[in-house]
Amino acid sequence: MQQLKAFKYRIYPNEAQRTQLAQFFGAKRWVYNYFLALQKQRFMNKENHLSNFDMNYLITELKKQSDTAWLNDVDSIALQNATEDLKVAYQNFFDSIKGKRRGKKMEPPRFKKRSNQQSYRTRGIKIEEKGLKLPKIKSHININLHRPITGIIKSATISRTPSGKYFASILCETNVELMSMTGREVGIDMGLVDLAILSNGIKFDHPEQQLAKTKQLLKKQQRKLSRKTRGSKNYETTRIQVAKTYEQITNIRKNYYHNISHYLVSTYDAIYVEDLNVAGMLKNRKLSRKIQESAWATLSSMIEYKCAWYGKTYYRINRWTPSSKTCSSCGHKRESLGLDIRSWTCTACGAEHDRDINAAMNIRNTGQWDLYDKTISDATTDMGAIPVALQKMTNKIERSHVQHGLFMGVGKQHDL
Repeated sequence: MQQLKAFKYRIYPNEAQRTQLAQFFGAKRWVYNYFLALQKQRFMNKENHLSNFDMNYLITELKKQSDTAWLNDVDSIALQNATEDLKVAYQNFFDSIKGKRRGKKMEPPRFKKRSNQQSYRTRGIKIEEKGLKLPKIKSHININLHRPITGIIKSATISRTPSGKYFASILCETNVELMSMTGREVGIDMGLVDLAILSNGIKFDHPEQQLAKTKQLLKKQQRKLSRKTRGSKNYETTRIQVAKTYEQITNIRKNYYHNISHYLVSTYDAIYVEDLNVAGMLKNRKLSRKIQESAWATLSSMIEYKCAWYGKTYYRINRWTPSSKTCSSCGHKRESLGLDIRSWTCTACGAEHDRDINAAMNIRNTGQWDLYDKTISDATTDMGAIPVALQKMTNKIERSHVQHGLFMGVGKQHDL
């Protein structure tokens, strides 16, 4: 099955190449801001909005002018992608105000600033024995090919992180083999006490215990940075240390989420999740920090694209489904259920519920009703083996048969 897949590699440009890349980053930002200002001016003058073709034609004209002739030294594909990004930003804004785009209302495109994170996209790259060959850069760039590239190269994104590292993310059209079917389906409830709760009783912890020491180090470095004079050598040295620690936190969390998502996609044929209103939840000032750190959207997107790769089903149920306060045994709905209530007993059938597992079971049942017009039982009671990398971050709650509605004890169980 042909799929688009990105391969990310660390690259090591020399001083001259870093100067050229900085020029490319800046040129892309300049083109974006130039045409954004032009579009705003045309709007004020009640003139027609420039199309992507019009903007690319004007880039050619700019290259002929003496004060902007320096654009000739820049990768033309990078400049065209800047206008493409502006077109997409405007399209998202127009769709948002017309109600065609889901989510909160978007603001008009803003001018790009010279931030620590910089990147540009290009095509026509080559991976050769000498290294990575990019358009407009004469010499090859050293690249760490830690895994082989498979498929046809379509494009590449060259980026520079706040800590000064350079990466090449190479997008390829490649053949991805479908995973075998297991006969299992699962519902997932995202939470604040536990990161992800599965309908079969498995709970994945938040990665806080993995991040505790690194976050403590980050606090010390941030205090140290606050005492430095902005623009000084010491400030820049400390800023890079802070950026590296931020990267370490991001990498630990992403690695953990990749392990979870791979386990889920390889173990279950269908995965049901809730369409969370994160923007609304962030209005709760007491929980907003924890919600942001949980990064549910990151985990959900990983599960979604891996399901698409490997031929599994990923389905979001309606966000207004009362998954937490509905009994998964009999369907009785409570009038209210406070966040402090972690377990409850159904007054209709007497079933005892763990709040999160009950929600996950309702998410699975609702998803199955949407897809099949009925709930289906798993073809196998085997829940698959949890990888060693996840075992220390996993809890297992044993559930009795639904008819009895009994809630068994909580305990760590790693030999699942």
